Amino acid sequence: MEASLVFPVFIFAALSIIYMCKLLLYEDEVQWALVRTGREVSVEYAASEKSAVMDSLYLTMKMNRYVTEDISISMVRSRFNEDTKDIVLAADYSILLPFPILHHFPFHFTEKFHTRTFSGVNTRAEGDFQERDIPVYVTETGKVYHKRLECTYLKLSISQVKYGDLEYLRGENGGKYYACESCGGGVFLKEQNVFVCNFGNRFHSSRACQKLTRNIRRIRLSEAGGRLPCSKCASSG
Repeated sequence: MEASLVFPVFIFAALSIIYMCKLLLYEDEVQWALVRTGREVSVEYAASEKSAVMDSLYLTMKMNRYVTEDISISMVRSRFNEDTKDIVLAADYSILLPFPILHHFPFHFTEKFHTRTFSGVNTRAEGDFQERDIPVYVTETGKVYHKRLECTYLKLSISQVKYGDLEYLRGENGGKYYACESCGGGVFLKEQNVFVCNFGNRFHSSRACQKLTRNIRRIRLSEAGGRLPCSKCASSG
């Protein structure tokens, strides 16, 4: 008696689990078909620039090509935004269970896929070429290149100080000041005026020293030769 009561419940539970797995397979197949259809429509619109590719009947036909199961799919709620070129595909479908659960009614599902119209492919080689072709700024004696003309390393702030005060002064990068190779030779008195920059680690005996002038040129990065990127404005992109 007990077996006759438990056995139908066991069979029903087993069938329910099996069919739930079947529902997951349906969902996976519809989602795969939706992704493939979305990618094809994206390329087709870019090639033809015609919104006819977003017609619901056309989309349904493409979906049915990839769904092997006997599922009725509607693409009526799919939409396309002309301004942003966004494509939203919505696949509505219903599945009727082979056995009734209280009432014999279908289960309704919706799968969505969001993409944009195809705009071409940038290869890595093209990206490298574009990077080498960007404008940069260099000085005649400089060993680095700059991506921004406003870089503080290009716009020097020159100060006049006493030679004796150099012992206590530091540049903005924290370094001490040493004699310039061009104009810093000789013996200096503590009260003698020298010139320093906000950036750098050299002091100059003459304001007209070539190291204090900036003859800035704009070139292509491909023309920078062996110059290294500026640690302040170029290496960070």
